[in-house]
Amino acid sequence: MKIYLGSAALVLALAGCAPVGTPGGSSFYECNQGTRLRVDYRGQGAIVRVNDRATVALRSTPSTGGAVYEGRQGQRLERQGNGVVWNTAARTAPEQCRQIIVPR
Repeated sequence: MKIYLGSAALVLALAGCAPVGTPGGSSFYECNQGTRLRVDYRGQGAIVRVNDRATVALRSTPSTGGAVYEGRQGQRLERQGNGVVWNTAARTAPEQCRQIIVPR
């Protein structure tokens, strides 16, 4: 019985880590103002790593268009087909970003 409960807990923990909306893990984007994003879509949110430095957790926000994710400090990520629009509170204009393939 102890083995079964331990195995069930492990399966549930791993299931919580599985990316949603992106088969195989992270999506990578290159933006028109030079920003590079690594995005992991998870459950009702997204984890964004900006220029291989800062990491921002965003939560899903209701939208009539596509999927939109927002952060507590004014960050916004909007999915548009294979690309995204990225904006922060410090930036006056959003960046258009295209999905890129990163070799493993």
